[in-house]
Amino acid sequence: MSRYQRLNLSRRRGNAVRESLASGGITERVVIATRSGQVVLYQLTDLGRTFCSSVGIEPGPKPRESLEHMFWISSVKKHFEREGYDVLCEHPVKGNGAVDILATKPGQKVAVEVETGKSDVKSNLKKVRKAGFDRIVLLATSPSAVTACQTAIDSAGKGASAEIEVLNWLDVS
Repeated sequence: MSRYQRLNLSRRRGNAVRESLASGGITERVVIATRSGQVVLYQLTDLGRTFCSSVGIEPGPKPRESLEHMFWISSVKKHFEREGYDVLCEHPVKGNGAVDILATKPGQKVAVEVETGKSDVKSNLKKVRKAGFDRIVLLATSPSAVTACQTAIDSAGKGASAEIEVLNWLDVS
């Protein structure tokens, strides 16, 4: 509602515009299951990016991560902040890449990887295990992601001193 107010649109007119953009293929719905139901977000499609550019609107860079992944990073960040951690997003790790979230408290470094089930969970876990964190949290955003995380942990075996924990979308929403 506040977005519609900022745009000086009534709720009815704002919903009509949103639905028109979606039915025209300019935006697409992204439905995310949460503890209390679902959140529906919208993102530009490739057609929408092209259209924006053609009428002089800069659509910004194409996101590197999915909207679902960005939503859960924001939710996990808030979860760990409520738990008293200092939180950094996209923390670089030695060698290659970054962890989605680094949560720290005195004497404790926690790496958090958000897993939607659409990436290589096993290689993400391998990367994080070598980085020297005290605890590793894999946040699974769906039942299939829970299975992928557990499979990755089981196949990784022992060898790292970090405790590995799987949280799911119900634990942080």
